[in-house]
Amino acid sequence: MSQDWERIGAVNRERLGLFQQLHVYGDVIPLKHVIDMGQLERELAAFTDKWVQYNPEKVNNPRHGLSVTSLDGGMSGVPDLFSIYEWSKQTGRKVSERDFNAPTEAYHHCKSIHAIFEPFLPDVGRCRFVRFQPGGHFPPHRDGSVNYQIPDYFRILVPLNRTGHDRFHFVHDGHLVEYEPGRPYLFNALKTHSVVSFDTDVITLALSVALKQETVAKAIDLFKIY
Repeated sequence: MSQDWERIGAVNRERLGLFQQLHVYGDVIPLKHVIDMGQLERELAAFTDKWVQYNPEKVNNPRHGLSVTSLDGGMSGVPDLFSIYEWSKQTGRKVSERDFNAPTEAYHHCKSIHAIFEPFLPDVGRCRFVRFQPGGHFPPHRDGSVNYQIPDYFRILVPLNRTGHDRFHFVHDGHLVEYEPGRPYLFNALKTHSVVSFDTDVITLALSVALKQETVAKAIDLFKIY
């Protein structure tokens, strides 16, 4: 089947223009709000037995996830804790990060994270806590799209506990990122990025936000002012 390259080009140009509005300010941008880690730790204690293997096909990569949003509001991890790109290819069901927009029990209970989400609602897509053991990682990669070269979302990462370069590395475009625990960082996911844990029970929060003019404007308004 031939591709509609004119349509694909138009969509990519629109999305690229929105990405450029965000990242003309920088590739890794701290946002204003900082999570109260004491409150979050107490909230997460209610979900001790709810963590599930992140991407079960990668059993040698010690990571577990806790869905904050999902396709149906459930916390099974299927397919929200899989590689969406790979899952879409295997099943033939094409879904976007934006389709994972039903809040789960974890979202409702963990009120300490709401201040990060609320400015972007209802345009928040796939979000999850990820807990790493030593060696747990996401290898270097760029975010993509099933149908287009430019994704229809942008990314925010919140390093939470056990942070520091001797415990957890967040690498973006070949550079080790300096970060503050509990602070959200909007980052350019079109460039190569990776994380790796050297400690036990390291937790991060990852958010996908629909790429729209409105959400781009909201994100820029949340940039931390030094």
